[in-house]
Amino acid sequence: MKKKTFTLLFAFIVSYGYSQKHEHTIDTIVKNYIPLKLYKRSFTEKLTKKDSLNFKFKDNDTLVLVDNFIPKGVYVPYEFKDSIFLNHYKKIAFNHKKNKFSYDTKMKYWKDDIKIFFSKSISKNDKKQLMRLASELSSKVDSLNIYQVRKLEDSNFTIYNKGDYEYETRMGNYSKSYYYIHWNGKSQIYKGNIRLVNENQFSDDESIMKLKRLFIQALGHFKLNNDLECENYFANCDTNKKFLTELDLEILKYHYSYGICKGTDLATFVEQHIIAKEALKEHNHRINFAHVE
Repeated sequence: MKKKTFTLLFAFIVSYGYSQKHEHTIDTIVKNYIPLKLYKRSFTEKLTKKDSLNFKFKDNDTLVLVDNFIPKGVYVPYEFKDSIFLNHYKKIAFNHKKNKFSYDTKMKYWKDDIKIFFSKSISKNDKKQLMRLASELSSKVDSLNIYQVRKLEDSNFTIYNKGDYEYETRMGNYSKSYYYIHWNGKSQIYKGNIRLVNENQFSDDESIMKLKRLFIQALGHFKLNNDLECENYFANCDTNKKFLTELDLEILKYHYSYGICKGTDLATFVEQHIIAKEALKEHNHRINFAHVE
């Protein structure tokens, strides 16, 4: 049975009394319901008339009881975020191809450590400034571990200048600095590159800022947002005064937390949050995300 890496766990607490010892034990019955649309995308088995007897109806959604659906993995409580933050996050994390909006667009993320190799032409100051940012990210964002390696074969992220060996040939004709990343079928990024074209930069500060901004984007194929203050790395505006703001960190922490499902498409992401928020608001159900490989 094919399963997605997401489930909502609705826990109902039942008490049993034993009068002789005046003891009470608590047992937990876990019933797993998922929306009918999600069931059809996640399972190959067809629903039967017997299955329909256990349907629950919530607003315009049909919820399907999934027996024995207790996948092995890490269970983490749903992380609530308000609508303002989620609107910013969706615009940044779901980078639509050719700017054409689609609910099929998937978020991207690094699962393994990010091991950076710098070409010899990258200045000591550029290396120092980027690794200072990388160290801050590694210490403040769970699931992100970034460090420098000395050998190309030990790396999965290369940073080089125009005129160096073209580590990523797809960027060979680019006239501006940019990044290129590769991901697998699970939307997990496994390789990244930044190619710098420094003749377009007017100062060392501008060059360093461009490198930092591209690196931040390469952490999730993130799209820059026009609605944010310019000081944020995720803001779509040019200034050398950017720094890692609280909002930047909140977005990255959320993206790499286990309180959401990783690698999902936008439709599933929206659907999950609607169900989770309604359950919290109306029924105070305990809701967990199951992360399963």
